[in-house]
Amino acid sequence: MRYYVPAVALLIIAGAFAADRHKIDVDAESDDGILLQRIQQEPLAARKLALLEKYAVQFPRTTSIAWVHEQLLTIYVEAKQSDKILATAESLLAIDPSDVDAASAALHVAESKNDAALVEKYAAQAWDVASRAAKTKRPSDPDDLADWVKQTEYAKQVMNYAEYVLSNQAMGQSDRNRKAELLRVLELRNPQSKYLISARKEPVRIEFSSISPEKAEHGLIDDPDNVDYLMNVADHNMRREHDLPKVLSYSLRILELMPRKPRPEGTTPEEWERKKTKYIGAAHWMVGVIYGKQGRYSLSERYLRASLSYIRENTQALAAAYFYLGYDNYAMASELRDKSKAVEAVRYSKLCVAIDGPFQPLAQKNLDVLRNEYNVE
Repeated sequence: MRYYVPAVALLIIAGAFAADRHKIDVDAESDDGILLQRIQQEPLAARKLALLEKYAVQFPRTTSIAWVHEQLLTIYVEAKQSDKILATAESLLAIDPSDVDAASAALHVAESKNDAALVEKYAAQAWDVASRAAKTKRPSDPDDLADWVKQTEYAKQVMNYAEYVLSNQAMGQSDRNRKAELLRVLELRNPQSKYLISARKEPVRIEFSSISPEKAEHGLIDDPDNVDYLMNVADHNMRREHDLPKVLSYSLRILELMPRKPRPEGTTPEEWERKKTKYIGAAHWMVGVIYGKQGRYSLSERYLRASLSYIRENTQALAAAYFYLGYDNYAMASELRDKSKAVEAVRYSKLCVAIDGPFQPLAQKNLDVLRNEYNVE
């Protein structure tokens, strides 16, 4: 089970923190210096890569080796060569434990491999490295200010990404002890992390049945607009917190198709309206929840508000909708500096608190934060 919150999509790994962070030292009289000159002068990318790799093997302890690894890391990231990214990032971090690019690149690879041990290792390391970089002193020289701002902002993005990955890994754990350990790692680094709230909650179910998900997925090959197949697969994956981008895509497709679908033969108008209500409500709800997880708060609010009139009888789904609506508006109040959004956040959070269930204590915590930050009741 996994959650997807790609508010971190703006993160650019390898090279985004500081171009040529590591310096090159060319001694034209030495063997390694001659090779460095050839690397710098080589116009062909493939040949330059071969020379860089040759240097890394032949001269692993020179003062310029970090620069060579930095060039290699950028090339490997662009080529999406995961194993080489990881090995090069490890080499860089061994030389320079403060290299934010290397830690971030390694974390991206760990996440792509879905390797829990690597994720925990590099998420913690990336956060620690980036947090130190984010606290660097403001330069006294005005000429250095722009680079300092860029570097500290990038470091904050890496911290945010590391928190997201840790929470995502925790939410995918069926082992409660393992989940608790991952959350502990995250909370030790940032007790106020916005990802802790969603990481601690239990998944919500909206019940659908009939066809097996495998049969529905196969059926979509020949019948891609079959709303029963689309809903079956979307609901199945939403329950498992799996492949949420597909859930989002299928749910949006259902919302596009359902209003113009003709009533099937043998179905009464009342039965058809009930089915449309159920499908449209569930699709709006799933889209809104997923957008909320992704940090796309305005879209999340729009779809969840649209779901409310359809899901009144499903109190668990309703509680989740209220919780996310509260959090969406809280996030927008901060982003837009709009106190009216904080008022809306309070309203939805109170509605959530009124419903017994796993979202109740989370919404209460949000209410406490809102009262402290915005002085709203």
